[in-house]
Amino acid sequence: MEDDLELDALLAKAGALPVPPSAALTARILADADALQPPARGQLGALRPRIGVLGWLLELAEGLGGGRAVAGLSLAGVTGLFLGVADPTALQSLTALIAGDMTTVGQMDLLPATDILWTEN
Repeated sequence: MEDDLELDALLAKAGALPVPPSAALTARILADADALQPPARGQLGALRPRIGVLGWLLELAEGLGGGRAVAGLSLAGVTGLFLGVADPTALQSLTALIAGDMTTVGQMDLLPATDILWTEN
């Protein structure tokens, strides 16, 4: 028990003395941060004014955070649409398995609506 008290005292003493980062480390961190920042709109030079629907869509994409943000929003939208339209019967058999109504995993049908796609004629 005494070892724990000594360790607690040592850690409390070490925590009371803050150690600031060195100037070189701070300079490297700030240089890396500046390198990763996108250029400001004024630094890009004179841009042609965008007109029409394409210009509006490009401005909207930039306002949302760029191409990656638009791709993520699109994926979330398509996933939400799929989950809203998908047939819920596959979840019924999974729920029955979890609830204990079914005895084996072999009896579970996860894709009942797609059986017609797998038949041969």
